[in-house]
Amino acid sequence: MNNFKAALLFIVVLGLAVAVSSLSKKLGALRDPLQVWDALNNVGLLPIRMRGWIFSTVVGIANPYSRSINFRITELRKGKACGVMKETKKISNPFRCVHAAALITFGETVGGLAVFTLLGKKDRAILTSINAQYIKVARGLLTASSIVEPIKDRSAKEFVNEVLIKNAAFETVAKLTLTWNLDLKDK
Repeated sequence: MNNFKAALLFIVVLGLAVAVSSLSKKLGALRDPLQVWDALNNVGLLPIRMRGWIFSTVVGIANPYSRSINFRITELRKGKACGVMKETKKISNPFRCVHAAALITFGETVGGLAVFTLLGKKDRAILTSINAQYIKVARGLLTASSIVEPIKDRSAKEFVNEVLIKNAAFETVAKLTLTWNLDLKDK
């Protein structure tokens, strides 16, 4: 019986590794995180919490620096992204709170996903500026969210979105303003 459980576990882990690998290639090739998110959410066999973990892992493969923090994307829709990050020793500063660089990485990842859901296949957005306001000490479980309006002016060269990071008491601990350089192709 133990051999059966070990074999089953091996098959599940191997299947997850193949899924994560193929999804990361898909994310890089499609440049549309929403398609990957939707594809993952259409896999009925995966528990809901596992889907967020796999998607966040895929994001970490596509954007290796984001792997320096432990985050989960919890919601992704056209123009909206939300995620959670738990305070750990790895991302803490000497004052026993989340390091500012970890907050910026978390906010930039969530805000970037919100922007990328609005882009076409040939469109590009490159982050050119981050303005961060640290409002309160960041501790415990943090939630980041970014909601952006559709890009109406296809000739726009710059786009700005905001990311709010809140603690478990729903108090805003940081507010990031992200400025993107846009290269929008004709539809």
